[in-house]
Amino acid sequence: MHLIGDPAMRCRRLLAASAGLAVFVGAPVAGSISAGADPGITPLASGADPFRGLLASTAGVDYAAWKQHALGLARARAQRADLVGVKAAQSPGGRLAPPLSHTELEPPGSAGANETYATGETITGFGVSGTSNRAVVSGHLADTRPAVRPSLRVPEDNGSIPRATDTGLRGGAAIRLPGLIGDGPHGSKGDGSGDFDWFRLSARAGETITADLTGSRVPSFAMITDARGNVLSVGMSFGADNFPVTTARFLTAKGGTFFVLIEGMSSWQNDPFDSGSGSGVGEEGRYLLTLGSYTADRDTYLVRLAKGDVLGASLSGAAHTLGVQQSNLSYMTKTTDADLSGSYPPSSPLPGGGNAAVAYVAERDAVYAVTVENGVGRYDLDLEVYRPGPETDGSAAVQTVVLDFDGATVDPGKFGGTPGAVKASPLSAFLSKWGLKASDLPALTDKITQTVTENLRDDVIARGGNPRVALKIVNGQRAADTFGQPNVAKAVVGGTVAQLGLDTVGISEFIDPGNFSQEDQAIILLDHLSSPAIDGDASLNTYLKPGSNRVAFVGTAIGNVVSHEIGHLIGNYHTDNNNQTTSLMDAGGAGFWRLFGTGPDQIGGNADDTDTDLVTDRFMPDEPFLGFENTLNVAAWGFSARR
Repeated sequence: MHLIGDPAMRCRRLLAASAGLAVFVGAPVAGSISAGADPGITPLASGADPFRGLLASTAGVDYAAWKQHALGLARARAQRADLVGVKAAQSPGGRLAPPLSHTELEPPGSAGANETYATGETITGFGVSGTSNRAVVSGHLADTRPAVRPSLRVPEDNGSIPRATDTGLRGGAAIRLPGLIGDGPHGSKGDGSGDFDWFRLSARAGETITADLTGSRVPSFAMITDARGNVLSVGMSFGADNFPVTTARFLTAKGGTFFVLIEGMSSWQNDPFDSGSGSGVGEEGRYLLTLGSYTADRDTYLVRLAKGDVLGASLSGAAHTLGVQQSNLSYMTKTTDADLSGSYPPSSPLPGGGNAAVAYVAERDAVYAVTVENGVGRYDLDLEVYRPGPETDGSAAVQTVVLDFDGATVDPGKFGGTPGAVKASPLSAFLSKWGLKASDLPALTDKITQTVTENLRDDVIARGGNPRVALKIVNGQRAADTFGQPNVAKAVVGGTVAQLGLDTVGISEFIDPGNFSQEDQAIILLDHLSSPAIDGDASLNTYLKPGSNRVAFVGTAIGNVVSHEIGHLIGNYHTDNNNQTTSLMDAGGAGFWRLFGTGPDQIGGNADDTDTDLVTDRFMPDEPFLGFENTLNVAAWGFSARR
């Protein structure tokens, strides 16, 4: 649905762009930030957690609120008194060694000495088998911003990429541009389609482009784009001194020509090549744009990891972006001002509670780079590394996951809902909605169990790179429910949105990189999956046709959703649901036919159905992480046997 003039829809999309997603300026996006909220009030997260839930629809999801909510949870978790004991229990020998201390070698105020993997500073002695599995790094990001020169306000019409004002910036410089939204031929005194101001600049390879609206008096966005109008980064100002300003920043891999668009928060341009293509007049008023391109300071630290090591990093102080890089310079994970460590279980030792936090499960024995950037001034970086939980938990029991089809009693509070005890409807209550009979139940539960076993055990053993995978999937229809015993987790397959009080297809109790807690729960609700076909692509009935093998398709699709939620319990995050890679960890909201494995014809239960697997895919752009997540590797070490 085209909601180009809706500031709510735009906010979610622009926040996604600022996290690193390239999107076309005029393209529609589903989802939302609270449209009517006072921007000076911290928005409240509501509904199901979109980071650990598989949502039928992301329309109306306030990603900014959930990101802020996650930061609060992470900071509360970091203050827990028992966290020191948790870290000790997971450390080598069950002993908490003093952290290594590393002070950045590059002198404060200077830059260029440790910018890259090739020039990074080694944290000597760091590792599970090293002097200590913990390190505290103190560093300083230098202020390399060039002097800002003033400029006169530019004439209209500069409302499109072809008409963009040439700033004269060619790298290593900055300019301050006073402007006015509303003075062009398409503003409120013109044809009323909306006024947009575009600027052109050049940058050299490796430079950071910044667009800052500090001092503006109109609620507005600053968007850095490429020459085709793909949004590379987004900044915003609420037009008042008592509200924060977000600076758009983009690190260029190659030199070239870039563009910056300034527009009001509630007006949207359909076509960046047509100055008259706006959605209508929005906010109008004066802005102040400080625009520059220069080489920003970035600090790189090198750590040696063994295959399967679980690295956690937390960044605080004046820096805001944290990442983990391989030697080929690809980012395995990277985030800015986001910390999801509040979704870790109580038994996870991984750090968090700062400006940004990441976790990464090493794919090979190698030296990895931890990068710090985006800021000016002193910062602290906490690094910790552990072996996966099942290797060190002291139990000889194999990790077991019970699939409960009988209608379990669950506590919605474990999934972010209202605490209490509710009875979930059993799988049998939904059979007729897929055209199945009661007699089909045994075959259906077998197919679900077989699918989960293939996804999480057989494929992981065959391709995951860990020869010591140990996992048992139990069909709760055919065996005793042992949930509550050590190393036994449960996935409840049943229940409805109304019963749980959360609108989702499925949701996990935690996201647990390293699987440090093996007794957790997930739930897969069945009302969205069994709704009429007209209700959307999250319904299995959308893909069932007269000739479909219904037991095979329904069993496979539900098995894939179960696998997705168990994937969270062992530490996987959502991957992109709108690219060419199909992954079991693809986020909800779109592309369900690929998760369900319908094949290209989008008909389930026929010859072209496909096998959806754990693979390497990029993180979901709407969510806090950038980079490429090897979900198979995360599972392989999350299910590792005791050493």
